[in-house]
Amino acid sequence: MEDKKIITMKEAQASVKAFAERNNWKDVPNIDKFDHLHEELIEMSQHLRYKSEEERIKLIQEKKDAFVDGIGDLFFGLCRLANQLDVDIEEAFNLVKKGILAKYNHKNPENNITH
Repeated sequence: MEDKKIITMKEAQASVKAFAERNNWKDVPNIDKFDHLHEELIEMSQHLRYKSEEERIKLIQEKKDAFVDGIGDLFFGLCRLANQLDVDIEEAFNLVKKGILAKYNHKNPENNITH
């Protein structure tokens, strides 16, 4: 994968697709990708499980690199899964964002997310 910085989710998804194609990876639905994402979430959550809020905050600071790596791995994997399922990741995010904002903004209008 080139060192060009990714600006949009769509670019990230296209970059991951090109990487998969160069490596002859098939973008077909695959249960392994769901398992991979689940493993990444479990790995990060294990750092924080059964900890107080103060302990979680401290651990996040101490293990920042592990969380940055985990989030990056999750996003890469999510792009792969979106490609496998032929889902536009930006469209999916914006659709869900719209529904979540509609559901929760009436409770606290200051939490509005904008572009």
